[in-house]
Amino acid sequence: MFPILLFLIFTLSALGIVTLSVQIYKNIVERAEGRFDTGTAAAYLSEKFRNHDADGNIVISDFQGNDAVMIEESVKEVPYVTYIYVYDGYLRELYTEKARLSGCSAADGSSILPMGSMEIQKVSDRLIRLRFKDTAGKDEETFLSIKSRTVSGGEVQ
Repeated sequence: MFPILLFLIFTLSALGIVTLSVQIYKNIVERAEGRFDTGTAAAYLSEKFRNHDADGNIVISDFQGNDAVMIEESVKEVPYVTYIYVYDGYLRELYTEKARLSGCSAADGSSILPMGSMEIQKVSDRLIRLRFKDTAGKDEETFLSIKSRTVSGGEVQ
């Protein structure tokens, strides 16, 4: 009787550990999936800032009622502008010639990934805070340092 009881206790303990491990793994996966959109958005904007951090290229602005990052650049002497903003449930990027910008709307931007909102705030002369909220309401906050010059007013110069 003792060996059978010992085997039963061992089997129930092993089953309990496996069940607990599955639940822990499920929680970790759910948290990781929940942070994918906001984490990806933060990494995307960080990379855009690093690639275009030159005098006057990055401007914190408003694009048709949405907080936006505007990046200006010239390609073969033609000025282009890129707006990154959240509109209609998506993080979007609009890339166009500066002369054609007046004919563009917020819906014209390419959808990058689902996103609830994005807030941009100047923290100091060289520091910007970006706060993303995904469609499920989870927040991600990142701070970006500007190296080209200082942030004055709403602009990064």
